[in-house]
Amino acid sequence: MSIDAMQIGPILMGNCRFDADIKMDFAELHKFYHLNIPLSGSLNSTNLRNEITATPKRAVLYGPSGDIRLTRWSAASRILCIKIRRDALEAELRRLLQRPVHSPIDLAPSLDLTHGYGRILRDLACLLAGQIGQAEPLARQEIIGAPLWHSLLTHLLAAADHRRREELLTPGRPCRPPVVNRVIDAMRASPATVFSAADLAEIAGVSIRTLQAAFQAHVDLSPMAYLRELRLERAHAELSAAEPSRTSVAEVAHRWGFAHLGRFATAYSRKYGVRPSATLRASR
Repeated sequence: MSIDAMQIGPILMGNCRFDADIKMDFAELHKFYHLNIPLSGSLNSTNLRNEITATPKRAVLYGPSGDIRLTRWSAASRILCIKIRRDALEAELRRLLQRPVHSPIDLAPSLDLTHGYGRILRDLACLLAGQIGQAEPLARQEIIGAPLWHSLLTHLLAAADHRRREELLTPGRPCRPPVVNRVIDAMRASPATVFSAADLAEIAGVSIRTLQAAFQAHVDLSPMAYLRELRLERAHAELSAAEPSRTSVAEVAHRWGFAHLGRFATAYSRKYGVRPSATLRASR
């Protein structure tokens, strides 16, 4: 077995090789997405009932959920194993779309490496892999490394099929109108405030129906849905950083405007793939 690895931002990249056919089983990745790009040989695997044979022409992708079974990693296959922090990839998609997104991202189990964004993704991964083992890798320098790992995440989101891919690749809408920006600024400044639809319409200076239409056109969410997503993000950040012995899920939920603990837990699990109590325990 030969494994050389390098950390660059939220990405752990390994250049891996085995000299015999092997099989391996893994539990759920939970906090990571994983991309395997064979440079030679092949890799057969199963995840969430998807059976994929990865080759130098096709990469395999694993999301945060579902056990993984590598049914055959062929002898002497050289594979770039790229482990990506879940929060980083999801933040990249939010940054590109400029709005909240559902978590986890429903990435297709494989992607084509022979043309388009997939070919660029493969070339970029090989460029970064060339830095592995260097005494002073240039990619470790923030001014060089940050644009490279951001670019790799962007090209992965452009190359792999998922629910938001078409939107991501479609030319953007016109800039948000001032009425939408005023309301978003008010909500981001004080997300725990008990806003009503009428309160938000008053901040915008328009009717409730006009504000709702503007949000649907430029944010693809209603004002109250945007506020709920924002509160979930703030609650997630607090739970991730909290001390479990001094903080409870109920305290955090109420602090961010969630009066019904059960509904908060359901919405949180739908967005982050785990219950809020699991995030709090993991913060230790």
